Amino acid sequence: MTEYITTKDTAKLVRAALKSAFPGVKFSVRLSTGTAAAWMNVSYSDGPTELEVKEITSEFQGRSFNGMTYCYDDSGTALIAGEGEEMPREVRYCCDGILSHREYTAAGYRAAQHLIRTDSDHRDLVLFTPEGEPIDSAMLPDGVYVAGRYLDYHYSPKQVAQAILHRVNLCTVTASAR
Repeated sequence: MTEYITTKDTAKLVRAALKSAFPGVKFSVRLSTGTAAAWMNVSYSDGPTELEVKEITSEFQGRSFNGMTYCYDDSGTALIAGEGEEMPREVRYCCDGILSHREYTAAGYRAAQHLIRTDSDHRDLVLFTPEGEPIDSAMLPDGVYVAGRYLDYHYSPKQVAQAILHRVNLCTVTASAR
């Protein structure tokens, strides 16, 4: 028999899974309201990449929105292992989607500046103060090669930092960079 898990109860499971996977990172998991009541939003600062968060949260979606067909694709049921001698159980999550949003703190911006200084083709480029505040008057190059990626078309130091940090897990960045 399939057990249905409400979006509210799924949010509790998502919180626990994220806390277990990324200890020390504070996640905010909030339920949407109105017509999007089966959706939830996950937000956090610095920490893992959004892709790493999505790897965890996608397991808890009962359906996912398909932009090509403008419909939902059913994820089916999941088999959850029981504790001890308990038999596994079949569950269906009622959550239709989980959106994540990553913010950056001054420590994150300092990590981006560290990457520019140590692993870029513009090592003299200074976009942030030592405290992690953006220098809005900084002259931005047309493009910058940082951490193995070419980045172009950015209009502010924060945009450059966000593009640099998009694929950087800040849980693993050394303390000297932060």
